[in-house]
Amino acid sequence: VELRGVTVMYGRQTALREVSAAFPSGAVGLLGPNGAGKSTMLKALLGFVVPSEGQMRVLGLDVATSALEIRARLGYMPETDAHIPGMSAVAFVAYCGQLAGLPQADAMQRAHEVLYYVGLGEARYRNVETYSTGMKQRIKLAQALVHAPDILFLDEPTTGVDAVSRREFWDLLDRLRVGGLTIVV
Repeated sequence: VELRGVTVMYGRQTALREVSAAFPSGAVGLLGPNGAGKSTMLKALLGFVVPSEGQMRVLGLDVATSALEIRARLGYMPETDAHIPGMSAVAFVAYCGQLAGLPQADAMQRAHEVLYYVGLGEARYRNVETYSTGMKQRIKLAQALVHAPDILFLDEPTTGVDAVSRREFWDLLDRLRVGGLTIVV
């Protein structure tokens, strides 16, 4: 992941100003106060926000010309809840897998696997709306992992999670990192 002189404006408000950075493989944490532009940077790297200046590359691809190809190879866990009301966890994660290009049967199999991996195996048939905040964070991680991405972007992944669940979440992310996944938090 590389940014060179990236500036993002929201109207007259500057969200990022001439940001240059390169993130190596492994795990990288972005630190800064609220409003510093961390979420905006992730959205720009995904191609959701277009910078007014600068260039960005992810997995060797130019974000300006290859955003869809990049997104197919990334897992993104947004800060806000992203589930679909009325769906069970397994149906939602399988649906996300299909959106990422997996055939229906493969998406369903992967949904079961990643839900067990993130600790939601026993609750996978429950409606997501009945989940606690910590469980909702885990389902967001599961949907980001279902298509076996090369890089994982996590935006505030432990917001609203209790101390024990937070430790379990970070341990899970460490296992993913050790397994070779690049993670940007």
